[in-house]
Amino acid sequence: MSPLKIIRLLVLAVAVIGAFATIPEVGLVHVILGLAMGVMSDQADKDNRMFFLVFAVALTAVSGAAGGLPVIGGHVSAIMGNVSVMVNAAALGIVLMVIKDRITE
Repeated sequence: MSPLKIIRLLVLAVAVIGAFATIPEVGLVHVILGLAMGVMSDQADKDNRMFFLVFAVALTAVSGAAGGLPVIGGHVSAIMGNVSVMVNAAALGIVLMVIKDRITE
């Protein structure tokens, strides 16, 4: 199992667990995991930069859409909100890698 896959699984685990339980310093955990995912994703495949950035914007826009569903809506929205925070941090990691690539050309 690749390190990138492990980071992705950790992102999902923290998002789901964070929706049901209180995690101390969860914001810091989200940012660190997201940045790691973004940098590692960019190193693995530079062709997906645009997809990832569009995905981050779209996920931010729709993360609360399930809130109106009875019983599970709040939980689904919380999970998607947590994933959105980490994907946005990953997008920041990709932007930083693009800046680094431009500077070191």
